[in-house]
Amino acid sequence: MLIEFTVGNHLSFKKPVTFSMVGADSVKEHKDTHAFTDSTNKFNLLKVSAIYGANGSGKSNLIASILFMKKFVLNSFRDALLEKNERRLEATKFLLNVETESEASLFEIIFIYQRRRYRYGFEIDVHNEWLFFVNTTKETQLFVREGQTITFNNRSFKEGKGLHKKTRENVLFLSVVAQFDGDKANKVLDWFKDLKIISGLNDRGYGDYTIRKISDDKRFKAWIETFINFLEIDDISTAKEPMPQVDEINIPTDEDIRNFINTLNASRKKVGGLRDEIITWHVKFDNEMVIGNVPFDFDKQESEGTKKLISLLGPLYDVLQKGLILVVDELDSRFHPLLTIKIIEFFYDHNPNFAQLIFASHDTNLLKKELFRRDQIWFAEKNSYGETDLYSLIEYREYQVRKEASFSKDYLAGKYGAIPFFGDMNNILDLTYDEKEKTSVKT
Repeated sequence: MLIEFTVGNHLSFKKPVTFSMVGADSVKEHKDTHAFTDSTNKFNLLKVSAIYGANGSGKSNLIASILFMKKFVLNSFRDALLEKNERRLEATKFLLNVETESEASLFEIIFIYQRRRYRYGFEIDVHNEWLFFVNTTKETQLFVREGQTITFNNRSFKEGKGLHKKTRENVLFLSVVAQFDGDKANKVLDWFKDLKIISGLNDRGYGDYTIRKISDDKRFKAWIETFINFLEIDDISTAKEPMPQVDEINIPTDEDIRNFINTLNASRKKVGGLRDEIITWHVKFDNEMVIGNVPFDFDKQESEGTKKLISLLGPLYDVLQKGLILVVDELDSRFHPLLTIKIIEFFYDHNPNFAQLIFASHDTNLLKKELFRRDQIWFAEKNSYGETDLYSLIEYREYQVRKEASFSKDYLAGKYGAIPFFGDMNNILDLTYDEKEKTSVKT
């Protein structure tokens, strides 16, 4: 479970900001349905959180920052194999202020894994790095790194002994220890591996994963029927279809494209030129009588919303079944609001394994006190210097938010900030119409 994530001097975040899944003690609404009580770690953790804000406010940057930390942790040791201290993953510092040019980017995450709480973070380039865990109620230091000086706990982190000499400047010490089978280090990496981060605008890549689950997992096949009935689909199945192939003579000269196509052709050869494709079945009528069902070509005949939902159902099922964390940018894109609500309610009502959902959205239809507590709603807003601030509705100080408030109405009215500002439209009218046309428009 995620407790907190902090990022600073990365993308649009100049000063460190913290996103938290800790429920506020002052919030009493939906106490039994919208939060977990973790007696082991003394936390009241939220099941779902939503992030709102204007276009370009930093919502996606928060999710991109979480994804960057995940990729950096999982791929840092690979960078040790590169020459001349190269790195494939580079943090993008805040570019709108000279102060941040020479400062490090900060990432820290606090989470619970196998009933134990960890706090792990680093600064890039790898100036500092630290790992703590909580044993009973006391936070214990496992290791702390300052530059190339690494100190570790001889009792609680014996796995780090002697490995500081094998750690390059551009590589995380945690990743090095994990490569040498360090138990606690591998637990941290395992948590990051299980963290699922998806772009709701580019989600079709998860379709292959869902297809395999339909073919291999009978329980998933039964579970998926709950959602396809909502889409008025009678049944869903898979079938073998030919994979695309590009002839060698037609491969472009661009090296990256050539590598991709060669990989595609190699994969095609490995599976015998065939791959599983989804087939959706719809009821067929003769007047008002059902006479059977007909197959639809999933890619050509289904709507974009249907294709997105079915692509997401595999990861969604795994997250709920295994108690993982799902982070989705633009969850509601191409979805009817009632479908998005149904997904959220799954985390409230059918979530025995402590799964969590975090998503960014523009859909104000979801901003209802019946669906969210005040501490579940977050806003991203940029100031006049281009810096993103992050705050929850429960901590919004300029406007006292009551639990009875109309969240959607008040948000669109600008009471919470984090909305677009259009300014004076006259200049746009001048550029769009000539004077005569502009006058007629006004009248």
